[in-house]
Amino acid sequence: MESNQENKKTEDQEPKNTDLPKPVEPEQETLRSSALASSLKEDHLADPVLNESPQEIDTSAHKFDLEPPSQEPIYPPKPAYEDLGELPASYGTRRLFIAPRDPHYLFCYWDLNFDQLADAERIACDGKVFLQIYEESGQRVQQIHIQPWSKDWMVHVQSPNTVFYAEIGTYRHDGFFEILTRSTRVRTPRDDMSPNTSSRFVTIPFHLSFAELKQMIEGLGSDGERLADTLCRLQEEGYPLPFEFEGREEMTEEDRLKLLETLGGEIVKRTWKGSEEIIELINNRFELRPSSGQWPPSSHWLASSSLTSPYGGERDFYMNLNAEVIIYGGTHPDADLRIDGKKIQLKEDGTFYFHFNFDEGQYHIPVDATSPDGQELRSALLSLFRATDRGKGVDPTAQDTERGGPLGKAD
Repeated sequence: MESNQENKKTEDQEPKNTDLPKPVEPEQETLRSSALASSLKEDHLADPVLNESPQEIDTSAHKFDLEPPSQEPIYPPKPAYEDLGELPASYGTRRLFIAPRDPHYLFCYWDLNFDQLADAERIACDGKVFLQIYEESGQRVQQIHIQPWSKDWMVHVQSPNTVFYAEIGTYRHDGFFEILTRSTRVRTPRDDMSPNTSSRFVTIPFHLSFAELKQMIEGLGSDGERLADTLCRLQEEGYPLPFEFEGREEMTEEDRLKLLETLGGEIVKRTWKGSEEIIELINNRFELRPSSGQWPPSSHWLASSSLTSPYGGERDFYMNLNAEVIIYGGTHPDADLRIDGKKIQLKEDGTFYFHFNFDEGQYHIPVDATSPDGQELRSALLSLFRATDRGKGVDPTAQDTERGGPLGKAD
């Protein structure tokens, strides 16, 4: 009895906690959930806020990562000798060069600047600068008027296997040709087969240097003999050399027939030819071919007409065409007359006559007459052009090849 009273007294004396949440009513809980959802929805639709300054990034965690390669390649600096700047159009060395392109054309080019050629025009009697081509004998074969902006020229010449040289200059008032520059002498190549039909073969070992070869044959060569010639002679003589080489073997009959068939065609299948006869046969085959539109004097153009008749078979109908030029006139009987620099013999009455074959191309032919006392000069320039278009079955008429072609060809 007493114990129950004491316990009740103790419970009444203990202080009560007034901060504990009170139980929430169901209606209040529903209102609170709706307010929280509305707040979250507003925060989600709000615009994001960006920092005004970028945040610092800690790169210590990526210090071993490789950086991507640069997009632009890095080139080493150019050496000084490659930075030459703008090259001049001309160095003004006044040099003239000439080189044969083939048996009938020479390529000329010169290092004269614009001012040098313009100055030459001012002092010339006719205000012109000329490129002149000469044979070794001094005979002029071409004269071409060049402009200050000209740098090179392709010159047509009539003579293969001939030595030529060139000059650039102007004419003075006294008719003398003042030379500005002169080239070296060159020779045009042949336009036919070489008369040298001999052949020599030599084995040169590639595993030995030329110094070793020279030391090997020291004392075995003649004065002025080239190394290859010395080796060839020693191998033909069977001299023992420290490398293998093949001696020259004579051609077998089968090899000869193959060679003759290649060079001579069907004709050599029916007859045997010696070495001299083979050369003559080859030369004849080349001579039977037309060269530069001109039939050789030994063949008649009528034979070609019948063979090339468009109607088939041999017909007694043909056509041939060609052209020649005659320059004629008159001056004082004692005057000095020159056509393209070539002196022309005057008749007793002072008239003159110059006849030549008219080949395809464009020509500028100067004609000059100097008075007997050398005080006066009369000049004229003839410009001619030929471009022939022959139809089928039309052949060029045979011409006298000794007459030669015109001078002053422009191309």
